[in-house]
Amino acid sequence: MKKIFLAALIISSAFNCSAQFLNSIGITVGVSAANQKFYFYDPQAVSKKNYIFGYNGSIFAEFFSGDYARWVSEIQYDQKGSLDKQPEKNYGNKLQYISWNNYLKLRYEMFNIIPYILVGPKLEYDLSQGTSSPVITAKFRPLHVSAAFGGGIEFISYSNIKFFVEGFYNPDLAMYAYKQTALGIQNKNIELRVGLKYQFDSRKETCNTPTYVE
Repeated sequence: MKKIFLAALIISSAFNCSAQFLNSIGITVGVSAANQKFYFYDPQAVSKKNYIFGYNGSIFAEFFSGDYARWVSEIQYDQKGSLDKQPEKNYGNKLQYISWNNYLKLRYEMFNIIPYILVGPKLEYDLSQGTSSPVITAKFRPLHVSAAFGGGIEFISYSNIKFFVEGFYNPDLAMYAYKQTALGIQNKNIELRVGLKYQFDSRKETCNTPTYVE
């Protein structure tokens, strides 16, 4: 009987540790304003295209329960592209991505809000491509990495459901989304979104294995 009781205490302690590791889960929805830069190589020139608007949405998990620093991992759907205005007509370039995003989250708790910043990489997979610019003659890279810099405000509530708003700047920095001999293209996206998250009950006790005393 003593062994069964001890095993139950160990299992309960392990569950508490897991709950502290996974802080919360949630969803976001929002709008995106995207444009592109075309880098021509022969002759060398840079052409900045006009913005095009789309949607985004995500599911995410937030890890750890630190007062000032946490980690967010996210699966996101996002629309990107640009409007290529030419004298003869306007060409719409539309891209749909699904990405795996990982952010360092730095936060500061105030009386009724929690402001925070987010920074990290996005690994993006090209789901579909609808491009009409005549200079785009091939497929965009199926997989590439971009950067994300964002900030948000979480509104304090006394329930497990939390509401927040966020904004992101998401440029291609060191890697082209499209690369051919005569042309390289980089995406830039501005995202505004709202979200809800479910925060698990906070457990402050330590996660040491319980000691059984006879």
